[in-house]
This record gives sequence, structure tokens and C-alpha cells, in this order.
Amino acid sequence: MNRPYIRYRIFHILAVIMVTAGLAVSVSNSPALAQSPRGAEDVRVALATTPSVRVIVALRPPAPNADVGVQTQEVKDRQARIMEAVPDPELKVLHRYQSVAGLSGEVTAAGLEALATQPDVMSVALDLPVEAAPTPSAALIHADAVHQNLGITGAGVNVAVLDTGVDVTHPDLASKIVAQHCFNRGGCLPDATDEGDIAQDENGHGTHVSGVIVSQGSQSPRGIAPDAGLVAVRVLGSSGVGFSSDVIAGIDWVVANQASLNVAAINLSLGGGAYEGACDQADANTMLYAAATTAARDAGIAVFAASGNGAEANKMTTPACVANVIAVGNVYDTASEGINWGNCVDELVTVDQVVCSGNSSSELDLLAPGVLITSTKLGGGQSTKSGTSTATPHAAAVAALLVQANPSLTPADIETVLENTGVPVTDSRSGRVVPRIDALAAVSQVITKQTVTFSGAILLQGRTDHSGTAIFLTETSCAEASFTESAATTKVDGSFEIIAADDQDFECLRASHPGYLSAQQSFPGQSLGSFTLPGGDANGDQVVDILDLAMIATLYRTDDPIGDINGDGLVNIFDLVITASNYQERGPIIISLEE
Repeated sequence: MNRPYIRYRIFHILAVIMVTAGLAVSVSNSPALAQSPRGAEDVRVALATTPSVRVIVALRPPAPNADVGVQTQEVKDRQARIMEAVPDPELKVLHRYQSVAGLSGEVTAAGLEALATQPDVMSVALDLPVEAAPTPSAALIHADAVHQNLGITGAGVNVAVLDTGVDVTHPDLASKIVAQHCFNRGGCLPDATDEGDIAQDENGHGTHVSGVIVSQGSQSPRGIAPDAGLVAVRVLGSSGVGFSSDVIAGIDWVVANQASLNVAAINLSLGGGAYEGACDQADANTMLYAAATTAARDAGIAVFAASGNGAEANKMTTPACVANVIAVGNVYDTASEGINWGNCVDELVTVDQVVCSGNSSSELDLLAPGVLITSTKLGGGQSTKSGTSTATPHAAAVAALLVQANPSLTPADIETVLENTGVPVTDSRSGRVVPRIDALAAVSQVITKQTVTFSGAILLQGRTDHSGTAIFLTETSCAEASFTESAATTKVDGSFEIIAADDQDFECLRASHPGYLSAQQSFPGQSLGSFTLPGGDANGDQVVDILDLAMIATLYRTDDPIGDINGDGLVNIFDLVITASNYQERGPIIISLEE
């Protein structure tokens, strides 16, 4: 029986099932009504008591597969259209980002309503305030052994610190500064401008954080990567407070100048808000943080951010909650009788105990020492601070050590190595296990073990969000493998990357996603290419048949994910059509070596 006839019969079956179930389908040619962009209501509330407010505007992102130059031009064009449609004074633009589809500024009530009519605008949100996350660690993470035994000190690697700036005259820091810049509304020296070329610290937080990374050890303890270079970007004011738009501008500036700066890691010991899980699409602030940090990652820069000090066991500040950011929490590096943090109390403290004041969530990636850390002080000398802010530079500095040891490492490699070689630590508040960085184990792995990277893209038929597909890589044949523990999960664009030791002989790579037929490749190559999984396997038996159609029809007009094949939040005719189009397809589908 040929496939056209089969599809005809299936659509006939669909009609019968839908009539039997009392379902009706209507098609409308009416144009979609413009809707107010996400977050606009909060802005309207704020504008009820003031003539204008500071906002971040997230715009439609450029085509994901386009050339970088094309993407940059698309961003410029969108920004120009917005500025033409909503001119000053209704929208006073502060930042026009280069690598991020968005802008920031001050908007009036009339300007907000004008923004709401623009098809390029995805979200408008109040510019989220951020603040510094404050409150011999090298021995706990074995950084001293890396210096002494392996001769790795961060030489030739640059780290960008976006903070309150740096004391440019401190004896332990002055010689390490390779570049500096400032984005701080009305706070950049010497003339209180919004942007400038001087990152002088007036608070002390950024100076302390920078010292954890690159201090030369004359007036304060030696840094974790003392021979690394420092790119200082001031994005917080003298009080340690600033706005997300300035932080995003700082990231954007580093990315735009990466060719000359050659930064391996960005340190963000700051944050704002409180978000559960991945927050990439929560509001305009997080959307632009996600875009900026993705651009940084694409430019070869690993981004580290403090989880925050709000004693939240299941929430973190942004940008730590963004998926492409390596979020860092803090642990004790020495035992003590206990500390009262104001919002919680730790009693009978042990080494590697998670600090109760540190935020955590499912997006927390690493832990590092972050209690009573002594480092460089504004004005010279040293000071002692605590918090996830002091833990984060430990991780960023170890990233510099890794890149010196193996310059070919990507940001994904760095994150994977740090996580895989870290010491497992259990947070007693949630039972969550998170690795505490071990510099010696991490650097030793990239020096003594060569790695191989498997990558590709698995797309999901009928979807625009291709995340969540489990990728399995086994040393047994596809016929014998159990596929119980995935090696990676695809991102929104369907991409995945698996780093493995090159002394392993892999015989099977398999991709599986609920509601879709699986696919596999025997003796996989390092680049899988792009492959689309057929949808419609609602019952997960690896064959698309009448049972799947019946199941989806039964769930029609519900939001049950079992029947929602295309992931649009509703079981409807589109799910039935996808299923019918793949009738009698069976999995796992073999991915040919030519794919």
C-alpha cells in the first residue's frame, strides 16, 4: 500500500475520531491582534507615580544561523526602527547594544504605549537593580598545588571583572590591568558621565573580587590565577548598586572588543531579583542577560555569576539563573563554631559545608570557598569579606588556569571539566548535590587527558523550541545499550556537545525525546550534523500508529504534554496532523553517516 493512500486513510480516520469525540475545527483568516509586550504592566504601574522610568526593551532576535555581520545589522535595524517610532523624549535611549537584540533607556507613559504597538518588541521591563553580592581558600581547592606542582598560574589569559571597578593604584593589582571601561549612569569618572574609560573603584567590592583572581601577594594573599590579566569594567556605583542595563552593556562591550581583549572568563559577583530554575525568558532583563551571555559564550568567553546571598534554597538572582551562565554558590573552607548571617545561622560549621545564606536552585552549577576571604582592599592593603561574590572569582580564576593549561578549551569544556572534577557537596537545605571546584583535579585532567567532542543538532518536528532531547553515548552497541543515563541534553536550538576522553571507544549515540521517535547512529563521528526527529509517538512504543492518534484525540483541547506533540501548550489539530504524517514510521531511526 503506498504512502499517499495511507495518509488519505489516516486523515479519514482523524475525521471520524474527531467527530466521534465531538470536536470541531475552525480556520480563521483574521489577522492576529497586537498584544502588549511581556512585563509592560509593571512598567505602567511604575509610571502612575512618576513621569518616566528606566526600562530594558527586548527585541526580536536576529536569525540564529545568519552570519555575525548580518545578525549585527539586523539588531541595528530593529533598534533604529524603535527609535524612529518612539523618539526622544518619549524614549530616551541609554544603551544600544551591539551583540544583543535590545536597548535600554527612560520611557514615558506615551512612549510605553508606542512601544507596545511595535512588532519588533518582545518584552519591556523595569531596569532591574543589581548590587554587589558581598558579605588560605587556595588550599581547599588545591590552587596552590597547581601553581607549585604544575607551574600553571594563568599566564597569558585575561579575565574580565564587571563590578564596582578596581583600585588602579593598588600594588597587587595595578600591573595586572590590561584594559578598563565604565558603564555607570552618572557615575563614571572623572566627569560623572554614563560611560567612560576609567574603572576606578569607589566602593571596594570590585577591588576585593579582582584580588581573589590576580593579586600579586605583596599586601594581600596571592590570587588563584596571579599571572592572568585583568579587564576591569565598572558597572556598579560607589554604593555597590547599579542596574542590569549597565551590566549588559559591560558584557556587550567585552564581546564587541574580544578580538583585542582576548578574555577567557567574565566574573559577575552581582545580581538582582529572585528566580526559580532557568530564568532566560522570565522578563526583558533576563532575556537580554541570556542574549548577552550567549554572545559571550559564542565568542569563547565563560561567564561566571554569584548565586546571591538571600538564604534562598530554591531561587537565585539574575544573571546567575540564566542557563548559559555558570552559577556559583559558597562553602566554608575552615571549620568554626558557627556564624549568624542575619537571615540564617550556621552552627558547628565543617569544611565544605554549604553556607545557609547562599542562594541555590536547580541552575546552580558550582560551589567555591566564600567565607572570610582575605583579598585586596581599596586604598591598599587587604580586607576580609564573605558571600557568593567571593566564591565566584575562585571559579573564574580556575577557568583561567584551565585555559593556560589547554588553550583549545571552549566555555562548555570549562564548565564540564569543573563540574566533573569537583568534589560533590550536599546542601542540607534541599538535598541537592553540587560540585565544589578542585583546581588540581581540573587542570590535571586537561593536561594529562586528551578529549574528544561529539556535537550536533537534534531538531523536533513541528517545534521552534528544540530543547530537552536526551543524548546518550555508550561504549556498547546500540542493540545492547540500556540508555539509562544521558550524556547531554539539547539546547533551545537543538544543539548539544559532549566532551569525552579520547581513549573511550563509543559504539552508539542515541537521541530520545517524549512524543517523538528516537534516532541513533552506530560508531558515531565527532560531528553528527543536524537531524530531525519525527513526532507522533505519543505512547512511546517507537511506532506511530492508530493508538497514538486515538490517545491524542482523547486528550484533545487539554494541555496534557503526552498529546502535545508540538509543545505549543495545547493538544489540537496540529498534533494530530504531525502524527498522521508519520503514520507507520518506526524507531529508532538510523542516522546515516552522511547526515
